[in-house]
Amino acid sequence: MKRFIIISLISIFVFMLFLAGCGANTTPIPETGEQQPADELQEDPVKEPADKISLSDYFPLTKGSSWKYLGDGNEYASFNRKVVFVEGNKAQIIEDNGGTVSASVYTFSEDEITRIFFQGEEYQETNFLNEEPNENLIVLKKPISVGTKWEVENGTREIVDVNATVDTPIGEFTNCIKVEISNEHSTLHEYFKDGIGMVKRVFISEGVEITSTLQEVNIAID
Repeated sequence: MKRFIIISLISIFVFMLFLAGCGANTTPIPETGEQQPADELQEDPVKEPADKISLSDYFPLTKGSSWKYLGDGNEYASFNRKVVFVEGNKAQIIEDNGGTVSASVYTFSEDEITRIFFQGEEYQETNFLNEEPNENLIVLKKPISVGTKWEVENGTREIVDVNATVDTPIGEFTNCIKVEISNEHSTLHEYFKDGIGMVKRVFISEGVEITSTLQEVNIAID
C-alpha cells in the first residue's frame, strides 16, 4: 500500500512539472541567438533589495528564452522550457519532459505572474495566447519578502527565503527567492534568481525527493 502511495505521489509530481517551477559564479553553457551577455547574467556587484526587483526578472518571459533542467529521482524530472509566443502582457511557454509536451500561457504585471491557460499533450506548438483562460494559478506575487503567502488550488504558496543559495551544474546562484508550495501530502520548493528564472525545484513526500536543477539557460533580449 505504501509503495502504491509513493508511486501515486511521484505521478502527482510529474503533473506538477507542468506547473509553473540564483549571481552565478561560473560561465553558463554557450548560448545561441541574440541574448543577454553571459557576464550580465552572472554579475551582481550591488545587491538590490528583492522587493525592488521586477517580478518579470525572476520569471523572464521574452520570446526565445529557454531553460534546460537536469532531473534526479524520476525519469521525467529532466525537462526543457522555451518561450514561443509573446503578445502584450501574455507569453506562452512549451515544456518537454521527454514523456509529453505541454503549453502554458502566463500573464504578467507589476504585482503578480499568473498562469491562465494550460494544455497537455500539445505537440503542434499551437498559439494559445488568445484562448479562453482555463485556470488562475498565481506563480509569483509581490511583495517579494519572507511571509508573502497566497492560496492556490489544493494548497498554498509562500515566499520563505529571499537570500537562498543554490548550486547547479552551471554554477552557484545567490540571493534567490525560495517559494514553498504545500499541500496535504507533499511539499515543493522552487528557487528563482533574478535575470535567470527558476534555477531549481525540489519535490518532497513520504521520504521521496525529486529534483530538477538548471543546467543550461538562454535569456533572449527583449
